[in-house]
Amino acid sequence: MGKNEIKKRKKRNDLLKSAYQLFTTVGFSKTTIDNIAAKADVGKGTFYLYFKDKAEIREQLIVNQSAILLNKAVQELTKYEKKQEEAGAPAMTITDKIIFITDYVINYLSKDIALLKFISKNLSWGMLVNSSSAAKDNEEIGSFQQFLMEEFAKEDIAIREPMLLIFTILEMINSTCYNIILKGEPVTFSEYKPYLYDTIRVLIDHSIIPPGTPEAEKYRGEVTNYIDAHREK
Repeated sequence: MGKNEIKKRKKRNDLLKSAYQLFTTVGFSKTTIDNIAAKADVGKGTFYLYFKDKAEIREQLIVNQSAILLNKAVQELTKYEKKQEEAGAPAMTITDKIIFITDYVINYLSKDIALLKFISKNLSWGMLVNSSSAAKDNEEIGSFQQFLMEEFAKEDIAIREPMLLIFTILEMINSTCYNIILKGEPVTFSEYKPYLYDTIRVLIDHSIIPPGTPEAEKYRGEVTNYIDAHREK
């Protein structure tokens, strides 16, 4: 990467960092593009070289922050699996791993209310790669999706619509965090957690396809193709 590209990336990152700090302290509606540019120590015109408006930079931030959080959960899962393996514990199933990631994300957001309010109900945006321009070239999102596909491939089972399954689970986390953590409705977080996790287990069980069927081969092939295609990038 040349010096010009490094400078451009730094300016863009500075704008993102400044916007996030302002959005989570002053608020989105009260923050102006002038405020963001000034905090990033660039001119207002520079802002428009990278983002068309305030809404676009917010979308990019939501996608970035959501993907970073999901990958933090993956990193913690990897550490936990290593400890379990060293202790001689049984290997985790794909259901165990998804529950672990869910638990990490919810606990993290319950401690970082500013991030929770900022993401609001948009945690799943990072999964909508084809419909979100902010998500298309996001390496964090690609890393999370690659991890998921590789985990599905490790299992001796086929998962029907694996990305749709994860999207649905993320939407459930959205509702849980927003309504229960922020509003305390309809029950407390500790009361709702067992119900949520049981529901996720049912969803995963429902998505497992009997082996040896044409449908199972179809989805196993799609997972393999996804992994191969993204390893080539």
